[in-house]
Amino acid sequence: MPTTRDCTNCSPAAIIDPLPQAPISLSPEENLMLLPILIPVLAVFIFLSAFLLIRTSLFMRLPEPVEPAELPEVDAEIAAGHLSLAIRAKTVSYDDQPPDAMAFYELHRTLETLYPRVHATLERQIVSDFSLLYRWRGSNPELPAALFCAHLDVVPAAEDSLDQWQHPPFSGEVAEEQVWGRGALDVKGQLVALMEAAEQLIKAGFQPERTIYFAFGEDEETGGRRGAAQIAALLAERGEQLEVVLDEGGAIVQGTLPGVELPVALIGIGEKGYLTLRLRVDQPGGHSSAPPPSTAIGILARAITAIEDHPFPASTVFLRETFRAIGAAASPALQLIFANPWLFGGLLKRRLSADPKTNAAIRTTAAVTIVRGGVKENVLPPTAEALVNLRLLPGDSIESAVEYVRQVVNDRNVQIEVVPQGSWDAAPLTSPDSPAFESLSRAVREVFPGVVTAPYLVMGATDARYYTGLCENVLRLTPVVMTREDLDSIHSVNERISVAGLGRMVQFYQHLMRLWCGGVEPQSESAPALSEE
Repeated sequence: MPTTRDCTNCSPAAIIDPLPQAPISLSPEENLMLLPILIPVLAVFIFLSAFLLIRTSLFMRLPEPVEPAELPEVDAEIAAGHLSLAIRAKTVSYDDQPPDAMAFYELHRTLETLYPRVHATLERQIVSDFSLLYRWRGSNPELPAALFCAHLDVVPAAEDSLDQWQHPPFSGEVAEEQVWGRGALDVKGQLVALMEAAEQLIKAGFQPERTIYFAFGEDEETGGRRGAAQIAALLAERGEQLEVVLDEGGAIVQGTLPGVELPVALIGIGEKGYLTLRLRVDQPGGHSSAPPPSTAIGILARAITAIEDHPFPASTVFLRETFRAIGAAASPALQLIFANPWLFGGLLKRRLSADPKTNAAIRTTAAVTIVRGGVKENVLPPTAEALVNLRLLPGDSIESAVEYVRQVVNDRNVQIEVVPQGSWDAAPLTSPDSPAFESLSRAVREVFPGVVTAPYLVMGATDARYYTGLCENVLRLTPVVMTREDLDSIHSVNERISVAGLGRMVQFYQHLMRLWCGGVEPQSESAPALSEE
């Protein structure tokens, strides 16, 4: 008898039962008897396959072909030098201390020096302490304005990570065809690209028909309450009407989406809400030599475990819209799965839930981020508390999320309360069928040939949410190609942007401002793409 080691070429059946097997054969009469069974099965298989393929073809959104735009010449090296100077201003936002006012004033002076035409042509207003609002008046005051956003502040560079930077985080070093430093991608690169675009348009004699605003907040990294919130309130007080808002949030990503090799411009049409809950347990203290069955920490631990073991329900609605737009750029298997959730929905949710990044795109998430309790190893803790940070999927409100957590914890000993001044519902969604989205999508494909565009739900928080009360069309995109390595550098070490990518951003913003805001240039006149007929 051969052993399994001898059965390299054996079939599984032979390993289980090595005895010789007689071939199975059916008589003609028996074959005829099977036909009534096989024919319906085959018909069902063919029908199901055709049904799945038809649904898949109808599911995909095919974008209208566009011709590449004729782009203005841009000196990317000069733009890189300007970004370098902006990075050197250490406009850091802290959670526990005020910012360095002199750093923000330094950045203000840098912008004034680098962009003299902007500051001679546009009206500038300082909002709160350091935020900037520019107004470029259009020739037709009847048209609602367009607003372009960025923010002046950056996150700190951790002291224990400084030796991991290839170039110091606030040096603004230009090396290896990259501009290095904190804020290069998030988002001083976007700030500089907008100012470069406006400066060059003014130099070319461009006068917009639609008024253009540039809104640069001072504290986006800590919530935006003194920056974007105050700018939005000021515009509302003036009775300003906005046709479209464009902020950060999406990007042109390559090699980051499963089953998609082409670069994809993920255009944010909304963002998740934000909620922090405090879980608190109060119990009698005492000596640890006579403990109760569960201490305050033990009760809190069970509550935390219950939250982690019972995630919020999953919904693939938003990812389906993303992959619907990606269409043929996705692998055939992904197209088939997303087009037929009635058949593959369970499998899809399990696969997406297994990866933290895709899991965040299909449900409200809850992360325990801070735990406090106990003062000494031989003293029973009288109090234990934890902070749980939730990111709310559109459709889940603050109230419904709190109730879900209460039901999951199901323990009267655990007090659950919303942390004040730090929670908001998910932002309203902009329709991917709106003229604003479609014109932005077109502009991306005209400036970045070969790029596919798709709507996207932003996982984090941006200043854009403050403008949803002033405008129905609030979109989010930083127009630069980013790899996984680039994305991982944001808020981390070795943040940088390519010189070429920065130059292309300047070209994109010039093209988009012409498209959205129309206007008059030497020997040229055009109407805004967003104008009502």
